[in-house]
Amino acid sequence: MRTENLAIVFVDIAGFTPRTSAQTRDETLRMLKRFDGIVRPLVRAYRGQVIKTIGDAYLLTFRSPTDALLCSMAVHDRIAETDAAADPCERFSIRAAVNAGDVRMEGSDIFGEAVNIASRIEGKAGPGEIYFSESVFLSMTRSEVPSEEVGYTELKGIADKVRLYRVPRTSELPRGDNSPAASGGLPFGGRGLDRVRDRLGSPLSTDALAPAVEHARGLLEKAGDLALRGFSWWQIEVRRSRTVQIATIAAMIALAALLIWALTPRQTPMQKFRRSLGF
Repeated sequence: MRTENLAIVFVDIAGFTPRTSAQTRDETLRMLKRFDGIVRPLVRAYRGQVIKTIGDAYLLTFRSPTDALLCSMAVHDRIAETDAAADPCERFSIRAAVNAGDVRMEGSDIFGEAVNIASRIEGKAGPGEIYFSESVFLSMTRSEVPSEEVGYTELKGIADKVRLYRVPRTSELPRGDNSPAASGGLPFGGRGLDRVRDRLGSPLSTDALAPAVEHARGLLEKAGDLALRGFSWWQIEVRRSRTVQIATIAAMIALAALLIWALTPRQTPMQKFRRSLGF
């Protein structure tokens, strides 16, 4: 287990539960597939990671709070941009919440109060909105993402009130600030989406490769954790256990012998035959 300071994002479909009760399972699956095909390419483009999905919700992490907000804006805009070509049953609105802080990394999952706060903030955001905490506001690049204070709010299970902010939509910005955004009437003006358009892959390759990439990443992280635990155990035992000391020396001798054998020049069968003939 290790600890890292990350930006945590929760994003889900607004009103998902009542929506699913009014449509067929096939319609719900098509909607979720469209959502997945939008989220994953944008997360990769912003060098983030999909930690897991919980129904319609995605838990994401980013090393940069600014990238976390820009990616959230890009997801909103990409959904709006592709709505016209989507079947009515596949259209939806989302909400996003961003927090920053220390998280515990265990295998391919994360835990900690910073994750819990992000989850609670998501419950405060309405359809089409992006809410974020004061920790994000203090560490983000404010010239790249507009913000508006919401105020101090009580969050369930959190002892102290949390100061919240939101990303205003383009239509809510002063006229001088929304000039770059009028592209296609997108809710957040393409501020995040336009930056990564050239890095977006095709939906087909995304759907096919994303699960394999996430699985491989999880396996690598688990292997790394096991290696670290094994090394920590060896450091302790090699000081106090004669058996471990002898085994370590034997392993080093075997490794040295293997290296010498591998580096020693050897003749091929043809070279041996030529030598037997005197050449």
